[in-house]
Amino acid sequence: MNKLVLDVQGFTIENNKFIPKELAAYDGTKICHYIFRPPFDIQHLPPDLCKQANWLIHNHHCICWNEGYTPIYKFADIVKNLTGKVDNVYVKGKEKSEYIRKYSLKPVLEFEDKPALQKGQPECFYHLKSQCICALSNVFYLYNNFIMIE
Repeated sequence: MNKLVLDVQGFTIENNKFIPKELAAYDGTKICHYIFRPPFDIQHLPPDLCKQANWLIHNHHCICWNEGYTPIYKFADIVKNLTGKVDNVYVKGKEKSEYIRKYSLKPVLEFEDKPALQKGQPECFYHLKSQCICALSNVFYLYNNFIMIE
C-alpha cells in the first residue's frame, strides 16, 4: 500500500481562510517541498492579522511573508498530483486534514492520537533557526515514526 505524509504550514487570514506558505510530502522514497509566494502584500492584512502573521514568521514557521518561489494558485494542482498515485494520505491535525481533503484525490487520514510534533533538526534552507517548525522535518518524523512502524 502506497502511503504519503503531507504537512502544510501557513497563515490564517480574514474569514478564517487559510493561506498555505509551505507544503512538504514524503512517501518513504520521494520528497516534495514547496514554498509559496504570498497572494498579496502583508500590508493588506488588518492590523490584528498582520500581528499574528508576524508572530508566525518570527516564532513558528519562520518563513517571511514575501518569500517563496511557487505561485499559490498552483497549490491545488500540486496536491492533486502528489495524491493521485497513492492509496492513502496522512496529515497531522484536524484543520490541516480538512484543508488537504479539499484537494486530495485519495482518502486523507488524520494522525489524531499522536503526540505534538517537536521542533526538530531543520531539513531545509528556509529553517536555519532551531525554533522553527519545518513541514519537511514534520513529514520525515511522521513517516519514520508512525507509518514505518505500522
